[in-house]
Amino acid sequence: MKILYLINFAGKAGTEKYVENLVRIFSAAGHECHFAYCVPGELSRKMEDWGVPSLQLDLGRSGAFSAPKRLARYCSEHGIEVIHAQYPRENIIALLSLRHNSAPRVVYTNHLTQRSGARWRLLNKVFTPRDHKIIAVCREGRDIMIQNGVCPERIEVIYNGVEPAKDRSRDHSARMGLGVGEDDFMMTILARYAPEKGLDFLLDSLALLRSLTDRPFRCVVCGDGEGYEAFAQRKQSLGLGGVVIQAGFRRDTADILRASDLYLNTSSCNEAMSFAILEAMNAALPLVVTDVGGNRDLAETNTVCGRVVQYGDTEGFARAILELMEDDVKRAELSAAAGRKIDEEFDLNKLAWDVFRAYQ
Repeated sequence: MKILYLINFAGKAGTEKYVENLVRIFSAAGHECHFAYCVPGELSRKMEDWGVPSLQLDLGRSGAFSAPKRLARYCSEHGIEVIHAQYPRENIIALLSLRHNSAPRVVYTNHLTQRSGARWRLLNKVFTPRDHKIIAVCREGRDIMIQNGVCPERIEVIYNGVEPAKDRSRDHSARMGLGVGEDDFMMTILARYAPEKGLDFLLDSLALLRSLTDRPFRCVVCGDGEGYEAFAQRKQSLGLGGVVIQAGFRRDTADILRASDLYLNTSSCNEAMSFAILEAMNAALPLVVTDVGGNRDLAETNTVCGRVVQYGDTEGFARAILELMEDDVKRAELSAAAGRKIDEEFDLNKLAWDVFRAYQ
């Protein structure tokens, strides 16, 4: 099958990881993958390195008329059978391209849990019945898409996944380079410094946690973004300078997770199915997460491997951390459950082929 993946920003976040995984798996199985994007970044460079045929399009307002035509021409020339669009804008562009070349089937994955305004609800009602299939990556994402006017009959929930780890044993070797002591209770969060990631809520919860326990702990924040310096200043003002470690963007997050005792997610909105949480579960880390998007699906549905707390409940979040910090038996139980849940429910090698069946 010839599949084209369409995304606006070809950066390094979870959606890009989703596309990267599908391209890698389907290419290895003998299918022909193509890539179209607007803003270059780490993913577009990776596609180039892999030799994936690529097309750069103007997906902004200035390209509203030209992009569908160029996409249609490219699909016609290369015999593309499926356009897999990421996000609403890309989906509209893909569907508009069918006016010029009706051969491809359009499959759309929405990676957000964001409620739309009236204009997008109207656009969704008009356009999404023309999608071949629409993928929601979590149950809340499905429900919100329906509220946003997306055609319910086209929607199927297919979770994100990761390749199950062969070794989930703890390895503290990454701690020294981070400034984390061997006996410190180590928590990790992988997040951009963006408002929707709830990092101020994280600081408030950790400040309260310090008043609840004498046990030394460290929280390692891996990520970059515009809010980095503001976070650093607030961290200092709360007296958390020696507690919260800003590690920046890292490529060794697998090692950092294996050195950790607990994984946190403090998102306030827009979190669908977090790859970072999946990677933490794959490292057999128990979770303390906010009740946003697919977080509850990951931490509690079917198999419990963590605690879910409402965003903004600082005391609830701090006490959930404290419970797992103090109860070694419960933490070990949830740790084992996290790895088992990946094997049974979130195995990428199975879920990728659920996506492929949506193409057919």
